[in-house]
Amino acid sequence: MKNKNFYIGCICFFIYSVFTLTKLLHHTPWFDEAHAWTIAEQLNLSQIFNYVKNEGHFFLWQFMLYPFAKMHLYPYSMQILNWLFCTIALVIMWVKAPFNIFIKIFITFSAPFLFCYGVIARCYGIGILLLFTLASLFKDKLKYPKTYSLLLLLCANSSLLALFGAIPLCLMFVYEIFKTKSLNKVNLIISLGILIFGASLILYQVLNIGQWDVTVGRRTLHLSIKIFRSVFVDNRLAINSILLTGFAIPILNYFRQKKSAFIFISVSYSLFLILATGVYGCSFWHTYFFFIFLIVAFWISDDNNVNELTEKSAYIAFGIVSLLFVIHIPDLSRYEYIYKSPAIKIIDFIEKDEILNKANFIQNDGAYYEMLPYIRNKSFRMRNYCWLKENTDYNLINILDNKFCPTKNAMWQTRLHPEIVKELIDNNTYTYILNETLETKGNYIEMKQKEYSFVFKKYKDFDKYSFWKIELK
Repeated sequence: MKNKNFYIGCICFFIYSVFTLTKLLHHTPWFDEAHAWTIAEQLNLSQIFNYVKNEGHFFLWQFMLYPFAKMHLYPYSMQILNWLFCTIALVIMWVKAPFNIFIKIFITFSAPFLFCYGVIARCYGIGILLLFTLASLFKDKLKYPKTYSLLLLLCANSSLLALFGAIPLCLMFVYEIFKTKSLNKVNLIISLGILIFGASLILYQVLNIGQWDVTVGRRTLHLSIKIFRSVFVDNRLAINSILLTGFAIPILNYFRQKKSAFIFISVSYSLFLILATGVYGCSFWHTYFFFIFLIVAFWISDDNNVNELTEKSAYIAFGIVSLLFVIHIPDLSRYEYIYKSPAIKIIDFIEKDEILNKANFIQNDGAYYEMLPYIRNKSFRMRNYCWLKENTDYNLINILDNKFCPTKNAMWQTRLHPEIVKELIDNNTYTYILNETLETKGNYIEMKQKEYSFVFKKYKDFDKYSFWKIELK
């Protein structure tokens, strides 16, 4: 039977690896992927650490990208690195997790792994790998206290979501250290030192996140309940709520008799809900962490004996949840901006145009950030109109200095901050704007100030975009 499971696991792993690898190699990185790369490419390690506090996530992913970014190996090095993190995480799950063969198959081919974390190169893959590694060592954590402490430090600093899983694991680890008193003095001091250092890094970054005031200010009930609207069935809040409640009853009944699992799921879910309903409107790639946390909770369930029916009911519910994530592939048409970046098409269009390929662009939208890693050696230049005086070069990431700058078009920015835009304009300045924008009707727009005017003249349309020459008179 073990040999049979081994061969099934190898087949599943092969199918998963080929599918995700093929998909990612045909994927143009979207805003968040390209943005993390640009941070690693253009800043040094010290600057990265102090800049990513504006990102809402922590420094580890950009540090991992740093050597590849400095060699300008975009985008495949980033994509394959993330792919390796996810595939290794699944290997650890197949080898170490105490799940039956069906649950392991469902997890492997679930939408979070097959369509999201294994393909989209963001900070979540490394966090999942570290959470799964911590889960695999959970019962032996006191045998390897320094290694476990280091893994906790790395996990906590990979992303805000991974931090929510690292916190309860850390609390249980520290509790067992002092409860059992089994560590010698050297291991105790080193382990606690690593944890204190990691907590200090997290505290510094959290206290200095530059967008708390903006994200909290934008919260609404509509955004808050979005996280429950499409968990298993798209845009059906009532059905999803009923299913979630139905699955929660047997699972929580099982966890309340499994102390480790109960602590983990209570803390991680509570922190996630506080984030999602009080701070930040989470998208599907965030809410999938509810599933990741559930996997870890079942994985670390301690050895307390429970009623057989209770355990079987919980695992049936867990299996059905996992299966539903296989059946329910998110409606990708609603997330085209992730899978269908226009960056390369825009670059090709600009390069083939005799005027645009020598132009200076000012821009700040998702496509701008997606284009940046590709235009390092291009003849045209792009400038982010959100700027500081010490960063006036084109083709550089915007250093915000804790100032939130929405991704609106250049006309909007001109109305809001005319003096900033004025400083950027020369005789060869253009911008590209989504042509369905209301204020771009017509071919000529003048924005009058007291002593001067901005003139936007449409030059050419391409796909959904319009290219406008900007003049000052």
